[in-house]
Amino acid sequence: MSLCCRFLEDAKRDLKKADREIRRQMRLMDLHPHYLCETHLHPHCLCDIHLHPHCGCEIHPYPHCLCCIHPLCCRPSCLTVWERKAIKAKLELAIFIRRRVNRMLNSCHDHKVLALMDVKGFDPDEVTVKVKDGKVKVLAEHEEEHRTLRGKEYNYTNITKEISLPPGVHEEEVTYTVGTNSLVKIETPRKCYPCLLSLL
Repeated sequence: MSLCCRFLEDAKRDLKKADREIRRQMRLMDLHPHYLCETHLHPHCLCDIHLHPHCGCEIHPYPHCLCCIHPLCCRPSCLTVWERKAIKAKLELAIFIRRRVNRMLNSCHDHKVLALMDVKGFDPDEVTVKVKDGKVKVLAEHEEEHRTLRGKEYNYTNITKEISLPPGVHEEEVTYTVGTNSLVKIETPRKCYPCLLSLL
């Protein structure tokens, strides 16, 4: 259970860091007057086009809209293409992290789950699970072939995670599944506390 709490704390810290970076970028944009609208009042907020980091609507997980803080609202045309792309990318990353954490936690409500491991970037046939000597070992291997002017080049990725079986769980009882959402779920017929591991 402590691993679950630690995983949640890490995710919260990452979200706060992304939020601080977005706020810093917005402050830098506020310092440059050429980004402000020529007409000071805009009929709708940037939230309507999903580019604003401080939106209070149901779609965005942020506490308030910039219009509540500043009386002046920027038009989308006042932002450069790179600024719009940066804001949108940060929002998408924050939403992705939230969804991934929620998906992992929802999967862990079943107390028969021993471990939940994220193997994003690996195909299901590239993941092997071995149970031996009271331990569960997950191995993910990936090979990429690239053709260059000099010939073929190969890139290998190899990640290993290992957990110890809790007391009372026998090796032959352990089962595992690799889902389409890149999550390896290791289960046992007995109830136990889950362990969240990441192979990012």
